[in-house]
Amino acid sequence: MASGRRDYTVGVLEDSISPGRYSVNYSRYKNLIIPAGESGYVDNYGIPEGYVFYMTSVRVSTLSPVINMVRLWKDSEYIIDFYFEVNCCIDFGYRGSYKVNAGESIVLVCRNYDDVGTNFDATILGVLEQIN
Repeated sequence: MASGRRDYTVGVLEDSISPGRYSVNYSRYKNLIIPAGESGYVDNYGIPEGYVFYMTSVRVSTLSPVINMVRLWKDSEYIIDFYFEVNCCIDFGYRGSYKVNAGESIVLVCRNYDDVGTNFDATILGVLEQIN
């Protein structure tokens, strides 16, 4: 479910949380081929009961040289639209992270505006904390 070193995290976390006994660095990676002119659900991650997720960044890359789009949702709440060429990194660390509570879902959607289908690589990074 989670991976990464416990003594390192990307960005500054909300409320000065630091990875420790009840938290772990979290990274989720997915590769998806999106047909020309279509959108694809790159990731849909539901936060399990008993946990809080502090999202620090989202990174998306593709070999497509045209402007493409990444959209991030929390349940039905729109978080961000970002247009990019080849690579993008959306950092929440400068704001302290983006908190997602248990039972909520993070949905990451990419839109391919190229004339051909292309690969999209996406990574969500953060800290998953167990609530006691």
